Amino acid sequence: MHVRSVLVPLLAMGLLATVAGAACGDDDDDDDDDGGATAPAGADGEDVRVAISDNKFEPGAVTVKADFDVIFEWSGSNAHSVVGTYDGEEIESPRLTGGGTFVFSSDTPGTFEYQCGVHGASMSGTITIQ
Repeated sequence: MHVRSVLVPLLAMGLLATVAGAACGDDDDDDDDDGGATAPAGADGEDVRVAISDNKFEPGAVTVKADFDVIFEWSGSNAHSVVGTYDGEEIESPRLTGGGTFVFSSDTPGTFEYQCGVHGASMSGTITIQ
């Protein structure tokens, strides 16, 4: 098993993610908070980006091929982190506010269920590795 995680300063990369988010999920009155739809990402040979805003992961669920990067990008004013266990290995990003990236990659198929280390299960997501 190979799991790779890397923290890269967002401003050093010249990237900015702008995502509008509601506190701990969808706060409008349309009752369609599906927890994030599965995005068929990584299948076309590109890395996948997951925005971390106040306070959700967007998209909340992604599917990638083994060895493709999932790049978490921070924006917003609240501190967040990515924590979870994948194939017996603890994965944890630093707590960041307003900028920075964290890269997750694995060559082992499976499902990585993660959550925010600050907000817990109310802010969670899933990466399916094929």
